[in-house]
Amino acid sequence: MSGATSPSEPRPEYLVALFTTVLWGAAQFAVGGMIALAADRDPVPTGISVFAVPIATLLAGVALWFVTARSTTARSPWGSALVAAASVYLVFVVAGGLAGLRLLVAQAQSPFVVVAAALAAVTVIATWFGIRAYRRPR
Repeated sequence: MSGATSPSEPRPEYLVALFTTVLWGAAQFAVGGMIALAADRDPVPTGISVFAVPIATLLAGVALWFVTARSTTARSPWGSALVAAASVYLVFVVAGGLAGLRLLVAQAQSPFVVVAAALAAVTVIATWFGIRAYRRPR
C-alpha cells in the first residue's frame, strides 16, 4: 500500500500521531519525575516562570505531532526520528532562551530535555511501525 491513497481509504495518521504525542507528553512527565527524584534536581531552575515548561512542552508536542504524522509515509523512520528529536530539543532550548541566557544554557545541558528528545525519537519510530502493521494486508 505504498504511494497515493484513494479518497475513500481511511487515513488515521494524524489521529494516531495525536495519541502518540499525548503518550509522549505523559511519558516525558513520568520519566522527568523519576530523574528529578533520582538526581535530587529540580527540572526548572528557580526564578523561572511556572508557565515556561508547560508552554515549551506544548510547543514541542505540536512539533512532534507534525513530524510524527508526516513520517508515517516515509520509507524508514530513522530520518524522521532524528528530526523529531532535534525539533523537540531545539524547542525546549529556544523556549529557555526566551526566558534568558541562564535558562538557555541550563536547558541545553538538562537531562530532562535530552530525555524528552530521546522519547520523541522513540515516539516517531513506534508510530511508524504501528502504522505499517495497521496497513499490512490481512
